[in-house]
Amino acid sequence: MGLPAIFFIIALAVVIALVWLHHARVLAGRLPVRRPLPALDALQAALARSAETGRAVHLAPGASTIGAGDGQRASTAELLAGLNVVRQASEQAAASGATIVVSSADAVAHLALRGAVRQSYRAVGQPQAFDPRQIELWAHADAMAYAAAVAARYHREPLEASVLAGAFDQEVLLAAEIGAQQQIPQVLGSTHPAALGVMAVTTPHVLVGEEIFAAEAYLTAAPAPQARLLTHDTLRTVVIWLLVLAFGYGVIRSLLGWPFLPGW
Repeated sequence: MGLPAIFFIIALAVVIALVWLHHARVLAGRLPVRRPLPALDALQAALARSAETGRAVHLAPGASTIGAGDGQRASTAELLAGLNVVRQASEQAAASGATIVVSSADAVAHLALRGAVRQSYRAVGQPQAFDPRQIELWAHADAMAYAAAVAARYHREPLEASVLAGAFDQEVLLAAEIGAQQQIPQVLGSTHPAALGVMAVTTPHVLVGEEIFAAEAYLTAAPAPQARLLTHDTLRTVVIWLLVLAFGYGVIRSLLGWPFLPGW
């Protein structure tokens, strides 16, 4: 077994241990104070209004496809984060009687959404209220076509709000601008700089970068999402400290002539 394989096994064991530790921490009620995310407050308020007005809340996890290619890894992670947001929002909608319409731009994501939303209704004891027609495939593997479909829906049907949080790029401008013109409250989120620049000028409710990955834990009190969020925070802190130490060692090494570390 080579050295990289050993490091991988150790890292995997550490991650598993952290998940178990944080899960026990959550069950014990020892949760840290988290900063607020106003965009998610706007989402929950929209679901509450929908239960009263009957107007639908549109939910979308992204305009990309699920894939494992080099160019798809980042967008796939965003899309999965968006799926988690849709699932938790659907559960709240099922519990409150709000109306939702869920759209996607990928056939695989469409099937995943059907299963996630169905499970959300079952989780709150409302399986009979689930309607598969709530989940619609508006495009496939074409982000611009999907954005155009969202814009057309904004024109055609009054919505209580629209949530576009996940894998989006600059094509989101086509939908977000129409939403702003139609005065539809929008909650937008992405990790892509081009998309975030567009989102920030069309709505005040934006999930920036890593916030879309944390959103699931904010929308539910279930232990598993809380443990995942705490594990992500711990791993991110470790990586930041490793970068700081590596930078500090590099500065000291250049001043004192110390040797390079292995792998540099």
